[in-house]
Amino acid sequence: MTTYAPSTSEELDLLLGESVTAAERREASAFADAADVSAERVVLMGSGGLGRRFQHGLRADGVEPLAFADNNPARWGSTIDGTPVLSPEQAVARFGDAAFVVTIWGAGSPHRFAHSQGQLHRLGARVVRPAAELAWAHAQQILPFYAMDLPSRLLRQAEDVRHAFDLLGDDRSRLEYLEQVRFRLTGDPSGLPVKDAGLHYLQPGLVRPMAGEVMLDCGAYDGDTLASWLAHFGPDFHTWVALEPDRASRARLLELLGQLPDETARRVRVLPYAVGAEHATLRFAITGEPSSTGLAVEGSDAEVTDVLCVPIDHLVDELGLPRPTMLKMDIEGAELDALAGAGRTIAAGETVVAASVYHRQDHLWRIPLAVHQLRDDLTLALRPHNEEGWDLVLYAVPPARRP
Repeated sequence: MTTYAPSTSEELDLLLGESVTAAERREASAFADAADVSAERVVLMGSGGLGRRFQHGLRADGVEPLAFADNNPARWGSTIDGTPVLSPEQAVARFGDAAFVVTIWGAGSPHRFAHSQGQLHRLGARVVRPAAELAWAHAQQILPFYAMDLPSRLLRQAEDVRHAFDLLGDDRSRLEYLEQVRFRLTGDPSGLPVKDAGLHYLQPGLVRPMAGEVMLDCGAYDGDTLASWLAHFGPDFHTWVALEPDRASRARLLELLGQLPDETARRVRVLPYAVGAEHATLRFAITGEPSSTGLAVEGSDAEVTDVLCVPIDHLVDELGLPRPTMLKMDIEGAELDALAGAGRTIAAGETVVAASVYHRQDHLWRIPLAVHQLRDDLTLALRPHNEEGWDLVLYAVPPARRP
């Protein structure tokens, strides 16, 4: 008898077939069941931002991490808020019977869960688990964190998850989407495809280049996208409008412009705006970090200032910016609001949209649905530009811009 592997579509249906009630039971018990040790004997592998988030979340629920394990020798022998930082060898030697939870997940990092899992198993650790299972057990303190959230929240939106899948225009995107959904439901990032070798936000394989591009770069940071464009295409654009509300990042962007030939630099406009659905004034924390939301948080020691938030349609229709032929959005979770303020811009002309869809669990499906609602003839594609769910980008391409 011949058996056939299920199609991507059928696999998605199987994943979405779990009931919300079953998912809630699984969330509550997954870590304790998988760890097979006391759920309070935990070593956090990775003492960066995610590790510290777990440390604080566990403590809020009355659980004290035994230690951080970290591959950075500069941190060994130190403590972070009272928790010792050990080498992986030391951590396994002292706490080999504990559950090691991998809390390494960072933009720009080549790390994958399997790297730490293999390392710790070779050193003798018996139990090594991904971070999401532990996060589910302490959801009120830890979640949401970017794409990581409770599986039951995804399953409550199963109809929208399926609809967005059906909008994708190529097999590669559908496979990426399937594995992103699987990651959100299982917490295991091992199956996520490796990052794309192509340009970040700038995909010639998906978008037909045109002379005189006008880029609206929302979340321009320090000019990294502009620098990438110049390295690969040269100064072949008509206008580059860089929106960056973080003063520290904007200063580095202006330093980059100072290094460019005058003829190129004068075609770049730098504006201190955030973008959203409507006009507003936001309290903004100046951090200079690539993954900062910028929104001021009580208790933070970052400098806080007011920034103007404006709709993209206002920038184009009322402030007289040229209508963009490319619209990039990497604005730390504000992409849906920005799209709501860009309806006329996207519906008119031949604007290619490249929007990050990894800042929230549901952005994976809500952003494709929102773009499709604005214009239903766009070809939608997903490409990962970093490992384990970071920098997943939706490309929405008008008919005239398809390769």
